[in-house]
Order: sequence, then structure tokens, then C-alpha cells
Amino acid sequence: MSGKSRLALGLSLIFFMALAGLFFATKVWMPFMWGLLGPGVLGLFLGLYLSRHSVIEFFTMKSTKQGLNMGALIVIVITLLTLVNYLGAKYYKVFDLSGNGMNTLSDQTKALLSGLDSEMMLRFFYKNGADKVEDNKKQFRDLVKKYQDQSSKVQFEFVEMNEQAKLTQDYGASRGSGEAFLVYKENKNRIENYTEQDLTNAIIKVTRGEKKNIYFIEGHGERNTEIDKDESGMFGLKQLLEKNSYHVGQLSLAAQGGVPADAHAVMIIGPKQNFQPTEVKMLESYLQRGGAILLALENRNTAGLNGLLSRLGLELESFYVFNVYNTPMGQVVNAQSPTVAVNYSSTHAATKVFTANQMTVFNQPNAFKLLPLSETVKTEVLVKTPKSSVALKELDSTDYFGEPRVFNLAVEVKGKLSPDDKEFTVIAFSDADFMSNLLLYQNLNRDLALNSVAALVKESDLISISPKEPQATRLILSPPETSQFIKFVVLGLFLPTPLVFMMVSFFLWYRRRHA
Repeated sequence: MSGKSRLALGLSLIFFMALAGLFFATKVWMPFMWGLLGPGVLGLFLGLYLSRHSVIEFFTMKSTKQGLNMGALIVIVITLLTLVNYLGAKYYKVFDLSGNGMNTLSDQTKALLSGLDSEMMLRFFYKNGADKVEDNKKQFRDLVKKYQDQSSKVQFEFVEMNEQAKLTQDYGASRGSGEAFLVYKENKNRIENYTEQDLTNAIIKVTRGEKKNIYFIEGHGERNTEIDKDESGMFGLKQLLEKNSYHVGQLSLAAQGGVPADAHAVMIIGPKQNFQPTEVKMLESYLQRGGAILLALENRNTAGLNGLLSRLGLELESFYVFNVYNTPMGQVVNAQSPTVAVNYSSTHAATKVFTANQMTVFNQPNAFKLLPLSETVKTEVLVKTPKSSVALKELDSTDYFGEPRVFNLAVEVKGKLSPDDKEFTVIAFSDADFMSNLLLYQNLNRDLALNSVAALVKESDLISISPKEPQATRLILSPPETSQFIKFVVLGLFLPTPLVFMMVSFFLWYRRRHA
């Protein structure tokens, strides 16, 4: 390579280095930079031209060709690895091997995320050095990752409160250990706990354009909704409805003179005194307008609603339903035990997510008998007991009558009372205790109650999500199997493997030593 070509290439390198330094310093392309780029390119081509013979000779050498082949192979491998890594980051599948799917979002959460039509931002405010802040950050980040895996519209960022004081003030964040907020279309909501249930409830609140109105009927000895320590009350159910972005109120038919026009659903839970004929007419008028009622009766008491039930094709049976249990002493019935239901409608929105190995728990329920109806009214049984269930006439006796069979505990009635009416929906239960403060969180009770309300107001995606508790996966072996397993693993694998490798190594060394 001649001195002139070295000079041209050296000057070209200087121009390129100056250009790179200026560009990375300013982060902006300026017109004078063309004055560095032009001479640099010109010097590069001039240097290559002056040393063209050396360049041609270099590329025709055998060692150069071998090096280029190796370089091309390396470039291909790196390109393939980069492509695989990119595809793996963009398109991937998460497998949940936990016993109860605790690492998988529920179908209801997935439905909410699929309905997002705008970006949803999650911000986690924290202070460096605060107590447990790192644990809280990790817990929330892991939770949000599940949502981001499901929807590209879920965005997330950490906000250090001291570094971004203005944003912290706008959100009203004050907890240094961690405080999370969700923003969607200018609607903002605080996330109290870092669980799927709380985050999904927050999404429900910010994505709902309006709050549906639900009224609890009062004035007939219905269950209390205001006292949290009343085991038979509905305070817990009311709280859950409010968390699901419903507006919940009380309604006295006698005082109001009817069901308000803004009512999306009314709930009649465990009435003890009879409804007056005028009140029954008010309920019928509400149904004729296309209303929705959740009715929960108990203790063989129809509270003066026999006529309405007959028009709905229902009759409340005058007995109690219990399960039969197999014991070493034979089959027994315990009138003090709860009644378990495991059979659900596989087509109804409220119950199709339930499986036969999931239970709902009722307390001394009655049962519904289905009556013949006109073609304008349809019934669908939502919840039934297992076949090993019996009927007791009185609670102080365990002598059941008839054979064990299936009983209807929840029924949906849908249709028109008259041809010119709007379509109504009624979901009737033969027990009110399953929604009480005492039993609400037992098994699927909460889900059944909230799903039924969601179906009544035509928002089937607003379905409660049961907390997912970690479950250990155990390998249970009988003593002989355990002994054989230990012998196979320890004596058959762990001990012989190093010895085999050592013997092979010694053999190879010996052959090479004496070759």
C-alpha cells in the first residue's frame, strides 16, 4: 500500500471520527456536517483506488477466502440468533403448570382486555429507599406482565416520586412504599391491592361509561345490606356490587309507588312478610317494561308472590333439600350440614364457566318445581343438586321421603308476560343464605351471585374473579415405590455417572499416551 493511499485513508478516518463525535454530542444533523461526510467518503474511495492492486491481491489469497467464509458463517449464525430472539420476544406462549391456574388470567379478565379500544396506562409511584418498595415493585410488575402478555394496549411505567414531583402531585400519590394508578381515556382509578381481582375491578370502573342501577327491595323483612357484622346480611354482596361499578340503592315499593325507570335490576332477598297485591302489580308492571329481578326465597316462604311465581312457571316446593353422605355406618342425612350443588347450566352466561368439580354451598334450601308455560316464556335451570340429594319435610327429622334425586335450586325465566310486552328476565333462587356475609366467600357462591347480577343487567363480562391460592404439586409414593425410586435415582444414576466418565477419560488418556 502506497503512502498516498495511507494518507487518504487516514484523513478519511479523521473526518468520520469527527462527524461521529459531533453527531452523538448534538443528537441533531446539522448542515455543516456534510462538509465532514463528503471529504471522508472521497478520501475512502481515493485510498481504495490508489491501493486497488493490494486490495485485489488480498481478496484473492486463500487465507482471505477462508476468513471470509468463516466471517459469512458467523454473520449468518448471528442473524439467525437475532431473528429467533426477536420472534421469541414478539410471539411467545406462556404455559401455566400451577395446580389451580394462578399464573393465568381468568376468561373474564381476558374479555375485558380484548374490549380495550384505547391505550391503558398503569403507573406505579414509589420512593427510593422506602420500606418494602422493591418487593412491591416486583409484585406489581409481575402482575402487569400477565396483562401485557394478553393485550398490547396495556402500558406500564415506574415513577420515582422525588424525581417527578409534579406528576406525583397530579395523581395524589403519597405512599413511598408503592402506590399504583390506572388511567384509561381520562378516567383514573387507584389500585388498592396488587392482585388480579383488584386490578380487574379497577379496569371495570374506568371502562364503564355508565353505572347500572341496582335496587334492593325493602319493607318485607328482607336481608340487611348495611351491617357488616350481621352474618345473615348482604353487606358483603353490596360491597362487591359497588366494586363492580354498580350503583346500589334501597327501594320501598310502597313509598316509591313502583320500580323507578332508571332501575336496571331489582333484588328481592329473603323476604319474610307478604307483599301487598298492589306491590305485586308493581313488580309485574316492571317486568312488562322489560325489567330484571333477582329473587331469593327461603324457608318455604313465598312472601305472597305465589301468583307471580305461577306466571313465571315456578312453584316453591314445601320441603328442604339435603345431600346424602356415605359413611361406614351407611348413608346418612345431616340437617345441620350445608347443601352442596355441583350441576350447572353449560349454556348460561352466569354458570357456563363453572365445572362439575366446583361447588356452591346453600343452607337448608327449598327447591323449584317447573310448571307448564306458554311459548312466550322460557325457563332454564342454572343450578341443581347432585343425584344423591333428598327432601326433608321438617328440619328436626332426618327421615326423607321419596328417592334420592336432582333438585332445582336456581332457575332463570325469560320472556313476555303478554305478547305486547318487552322481554323480562328473572333469576330465582330457593335459598338466600348462599349470598349472606357468612357464606358469600364459600367456594363459588360469590361468583354465582355476581354472575347472576351481571347476566340480568346484560354485562356478562363483569364476573367476579376468585382469588387464586398457590397449590403444591406433590409426588406421592407408597413406601416400596419410594424405596425403589431412591435406589434408581441415587444408585442407578447419581453414583455411577461420574465413575463412568472417569473411566472413559482414563481410557482415552491411556490410548493417547501409548499411541
